[in-house]
Amino acid sequence: MDSVDITLPGFNVLVDVKGDTSGVALSLAGNQWFVVDELVHYLNSLGFTVYVETIPPGLVRERALGKALRVGALTVNLRPEIVSLPPQMLAGIPTVDTFEYAESEVAVAYQGKPVEDLCDIRNRRVAIPNPVTEGIGALLRDMYSEACGDYLELITKGSVYLTRIHHREIPELMRHGVVDAGVMWVTEARYWGLPYFAPSTGRRGKLVFALLPWATDKARQLFRQLRSQKVKEIYEKYGFKWIAQP
Repeated sequence: MDSVDITLPGFNVLVDVKGDTSGVALSLAGNQWFVVDELVHYLNSLGFTVYVETIPPGLVRERALGKALRVGALTVNLRPEIVSLPPQMLAGIPTVDTFEYAESEVAVAYQGKPVEDLCDIRNRRVAIPNPVTEGIGALLRDMYSEACGDYLELITKGSVYLTRIHHREIPELMRHGVVDAGVMWVTEARYWGLPYFAPSTGRRGKLVFALLPWATDKARQLFRQLRSQKVKEIYEKYGFKWIAQP
């Protein structure tokens, strides 16, 4: 289909929404946003046309349950056929097939004085992912409560910034000196080249690919490709631990 292009670099570029809405629709937990260009390129090379959005997992869940996505004045009513979520967020979503595929650890990225303990964040200007919409936020809440005490007291401090879309907000907040530290995945801290502290709790955040009942045949074919060696290599390149079985 012919199209007109009003792209103006630096102004109307939608980083978390990309692809072709005539293709297979994927809604992915946002901590994978830096993997998506290479993943889409690979899927395109196999003959798949794809639309991909990378948004907080709580919103991915709402999309799977039928809600539209709004970005400014743009509304995307296209319902995802494949989603990526933390396992606990799949409850109540009808699925045809699922598999766990990748995991990462929680990190506290910082500027200036190093963070050497999770409890240090109560003495810093820190950005924390919202536990309602972000799997990492819920994991951090549990880890902090177990190791450091009252989580509610922490987030009501004036020095805590609770994010809406952590993978976009936190790097900018740190870059502009609004916060000294930010909670993110190890994969994100490495991508941004930020020094970080990773609590050695052994707890990791996992991701699951899920195929939804209304998926087209093309989407079902694509879903099978997500287990492939090439997809494994792409995710491992960006620091994720691949856990899917062949």
